[in-house]
Amino acid sequence: MLNERERRPVSSLVRKVFLSLPRATKRKNSGVLHAHYEKVSTVAKLLTGLAQKDVEIASIRLDKRKVLLTISPHELYASIIVTLINRLYLDGVISGIDEIVLVASRMNTNRKLNISFSESVVNRMSGTNFNINIVKPSDDKCLQAVDFVSWALWQKYEKADNTYSDLVTDKIVKEYVMYE
Repeated sequence: MLNERERRPVSSLVRKVFLSLPRATKRKNSGVLHAHYEKVSTVAKLLTGLAQKDVEIASIRLDKRKVLLTISPHELYASIIVTLINRLYLDGVISGIDEIVLVASRMNTNRKLNISFSESVVNRMSGTNFNINIVKPSDDKCLQAVDFVSWALWQKYEKADNTYSDLVTDKIVKEYVMYE
């Protein structure tokens, strides 16, 4: 939820890390960094660089085994996003922000599903100046940085490996658990 001026340093970091990759690796990943496919040195480089930027990280995690999937995955994802934003607002993390613009990764090529997801989130955020932009990760370098942070937190909680999350621990302002 950064404005364009605040997003520039993160975008530049992702671009710089991408440009440091060997030519063969650049060709394989089509201009998009994805933590799952990168070497550990690349993941560490990006997370270490992110730790030096003026950013704050908030996360919410959900154990899918605790949820009966009676709703679509898109509705569940929308619910998780709304819960995170509401908790951040109640905790005062984003209470002074006039407009919230959420940039979400395009989940698939089905335009109707993406529009339905957007409308679902925006409709649940009534009373706030809230917008959502759905873009491809190749078009928004900050989404690629978010992927690395998500992957690092996944390593922490699913693999009991704090190696990567420890690189950005100082930037994490809130961690929530849904349906604890």
